[in-house]
Amino acid sequence: MTDPTTPPGDQSQAPEGEAPAAPAAPATSEAPTAYAAAPNPYAPAPNPYAPAPGTKTGIRPWVWWVIGGAVALVVVIIVAVVLFVSLLSGKGAKGVAEQYLNDIAKGDAKAANALSRADASDFLLTDAVLAKAKRITDPAVTRTLSNRGSDQTQVSVAYKLGGKTYRDTIELDKDDKGWFVSRGLVYTLPYVSSSIAGFTVAGADQTITSDDSELSAYPGVYTLGAPNRFYDLAGSPTLTVAAGSYADLKLDLTPSAEYLSEVQKQVDAHYAECATKTVYYDVEDCGIDLSYPANMPASSSTVAVTVVESPKVAVGDGSSYYQFKIGEGSFTAVLTGADYRGNPATENLTGRAGYISADISIKDDKVVVTFK
Repeated sequence: MTDPTTPPGDQSQAPEGEAPAAPAAPATSEAPTAYAAAPNPYAPAPNPYAPAPGTKTGIRPWVWWVIGGAVALVVVIIVAVVLFVSLLSGKGAKGVAEQYLNDIAKGDAKAANALSRADASDFLLTDAVLAKAKRITDPAVTRTLSNRGSDQTQVSVAYKLGGKTYRDTIELDKDDKGWFVSRGLVYTLPYVSSSIAGFTVAGADQTITSDDSELSAYPGVYTLGAPNRFYDLAGSPTLTVAAGSYADLKLDLTPSAEYLSEVQKQVDAHYAECATKTVYYDVEDCGIDLSYPANMPASSSTVAVTVVESPKVAVGDGSSYYQFKIGEGSFTAVLTGADYRGNPATENLTGRAGYISADISIKDDKVVVTFK
């Protein structure tokens, strides 16, 4: 007989005398499903591009290497382009230095002067002078050294002249007009002694004298000449102007025939003026050495001098070409006055050129003799 309290479908009964068994647990081991919380209508929408939970968000190290390499490549390309354009345009320090050397080698002093902004007063830095000179060959820039603190650049150069290789250093700088040669290939000429009249350089229109102590020229072998028409220069001397070349200036200058002719005219005029003097001792002071009277005093007598032959001018033996020597010449004189007894008397005298001192200079293309 069934128990009316037993649920239908479950008619099993525990054996008599045993307690009823507990209901068996479900076969699955999963935890009970939790109930989801109700959605928040005000929460922001999720970012579809956000990384999954637990994913690192930093930039990978290799990415930085790629970026750095790309930037470095761009910088290198920019620098290369700038240098390439600079070389093509000739405006770089090296390009200007090479152009400067080539201008000198070609004899284009005007272009070299423009690159170096040379002083226009240096009358040897001209196309005419370089055209007459033996110029440099094989000019080359061997090294450049830039100053990190400025645009100043030192450039080592080399060139050949007269079969010899010369080396030097020039300097370049930069301003708003571009690169220019601030210290170039110009060399000071040797000192000219004041004891000589000077010399000329082929192609120049001025004479170089002792007053031109700071005169400069581009490297070259220059042919020298006499300073003017009043001097002759023996041989065909040349002057080598180059780096480290300190030539001893030796010139065999002698007064020309025209020089001696001009001096002779002024010597003749000087002695003709001396002959006009009537006081015995004034005549001697002027340069005529008269014989002494035997029978009458010279100081109280009047003298009349005649120039028989004017002293002849010749080249002096001294080292100075401004000096000259003269011959004795020939003079006569008549002394008129009273003898030692007070009686009227005359006496004939003879004379020759005595001591005379004179300076000779060339002024305004004229010979000027100053007697002392």
